[in-house]
Formats: sequence, structure tokens, C-alpha cells
Amino acid sequence: MSETMSSVPVKLQAADLTPFEESTELLGHPDQLRARAERDGYLFFRGLLDPEPILQLRSKVLDVLSEHGLRAPDAGPLDGKLDLARLNQLPADRMRVDIGVTAELYAALQRLPELHRLPHQPALLDLYRKLFGTDDVFVHPRHIMRAMTAHPSTGATPPHQDFPLVQGSTETWTCWFPVGDCGLASGPLVILRGSHRQGRLPVGTGDSDGYWTNWGAQLCAHETDWVGGDFAVGDVVTFPSLTVHQSLPAVVRDEVRISMDVRYQRGDDVIEARSLTNHAERSWDEIYQGWSSENADLMYYWDPNRLSYVPWDESLLEPGARRIC
Repeated sequence: MSETMSSVPVKLQAADLTPFEESTELLGHPDQLRARAERDGYLFFRGLLDPEPILQLRSKVLDVLSEHGLRAPDAGPLDGKLDLARLNQLPADRMRVDIGVTAELYAALQRLPELHRLPHQPALLDLYRKLFGTDDVFVHPRHIMRAMTAHPSTGATPPHQDFPLVQGSTETWTCWFPVGDCGLASGPLVILRGSHRQGRLPVGTGDSDGYWTNWGAQLCAHETDWVGGDFAVGDVVTFPSLTVHQSLPAVVRDEVRISMDVRYQRGDDVIEARSLTNHAERSWDEIYQGWSSENADLMYYWDPNRLSYVPWDESLLEPGARRIC
């Protein structure tokens, strides 16, 4: 029996959410960790990461925003308060609307070595070794940093699956964490619990607060089991590439929301070649320019010859109809 489907973003509010179920106590029990991941399609951990390197990265990111004239003059050292007048003067065609800042500023963020070191934290590698049941964990170098602002061209990220955008293996996992504290009012990521069990969903087109998308997941009316909550610095949520997720609309409009999306997979699983490029769409030589020798271990750390590739499939981003709910 069919029912109403939605190809436009669900207008979630904080009151619509069930709190995340914390999985920290399962880190010592890999079988139970994997069972919960299979059941819910996500895992949430309080305080998994050391806050210090995250806050060091936050400081560097805010410095870049200041250099581009976007921070409020009275902002404190780790305060993300923005100069909205300067922000709103930026032409929409210069913006990376998926990131929240201009393409030029985003390239400067991608050149920060601290951004590329964080995904290799031992706590994260240990988590995915347990989750995948192998020591052979591959960290994708295509790290995404979002510095979401209230520029008119940007908006909340709509509900979607990562697989059509990343491709490769459906067992590629995304790790999302804020670079600093991120309450519900700041628009953090939320999860549609159990949605990975539906398999790959057709994409549709829709509008999310001015953010046009052609890769939002088509959802059924009964799919409303959204989970989420406040994030403190060091908290992490992770999920496979078939889990539907989105960001809440930000209530706080005069502060930047800084977060990272990092991806992991088994080393012997398939990958799509774009996952070995950087998210600023620049050459790696440009990204690495000016790095000191102490960061040499982060440069070209992957061996492309030991990976198994699948080709990019453009048809995964062609709108389709979900006929059965």
C-alpha cells in the first residue's frame, strides 16, 4: 500500500527528536557494538575524542575567518560570533553553499594540517578496528569541514544518504563531530534511526531554506524516528553510507557552526577514486604547500595501488520514484 512520500527536506525541530542512545560502554564489547550498529544504523559516543586538538583546530579555523573579515570584532578567542553585515555582502556565486563560506576561504581551511590530522586520532582508528573486525582500516583523505553560516545562499542540509555522493562501498562509514560545542540550536546532524535497512533510496529534488538539492532521499510519511541531541566537544556520531541523516535548521544565526565529516572503510573493500581527492577540489600539492616536515606523515599517506576501485555511477544521482513504503 502506498503512502505519502517526501522528496523535500523534513522540517525537523529539536522537539521532534528522540535522544541519541550512547554506545560508549560497548567499546569494550565489539560484538555488541556491531549488533547495535546493525540495529540502529548509527553509534553515538560521549567524549570519545581528546578535546585539545579539536579546540586547536577551532582556533585555526576562526583565525582564517578573521583573516577574511567574517568574525565579529568583539569575538573572543574561541568564539564563533560572525559579522553578519560583512557576511551578507558576499555574492552568492562565490559561496560553497554546502560548506557555508566562500570557495576561496574553504580552500584556506583545507590547507590546515590540523584538519587532516584529526581523523587519525587513535580513538577513532580503534573504534573502526572494532567495528570492522580488522586492523586494516582505511581513512579517506577527502575530509569535509563545514563552517556553516547564515549567508542567504545557505541552509540546513536536507535528509540524504551518503552513498550516492561517495559511492564505493555501502560499508563506508561517516564520522561526524563538531569542532567545539554544538547545541541543538546551532543545527547539528541528526539521524533517521534504522533507515539503513531500507537499502539505497531514490533521490529527489527539493528546496531547503534556499539550499537547492537534487540528492535528498525520498522518504515515506511514517519514517519519522529521528534521533539527535546536543554535542559537546569530543562527542562523535558515526553511521554507514545508507543511513539517512540531515542537519537541524540553526536557530542561532550569528555564530558559525564548525564540524567535520570523515570517512572510514575496510582496507580491502572497494572505493571510488574521487574519495582520494580533497574536498576543496584543488591539487594535493596546493593543499600541502607550506606544510612543515612534522606533517609529512599526512601527505599522500595512502597507496593507491593497494586499493580496489569501482567506477563513478552518475545514475545514482538521477531522480527516481520510491514506489513502496
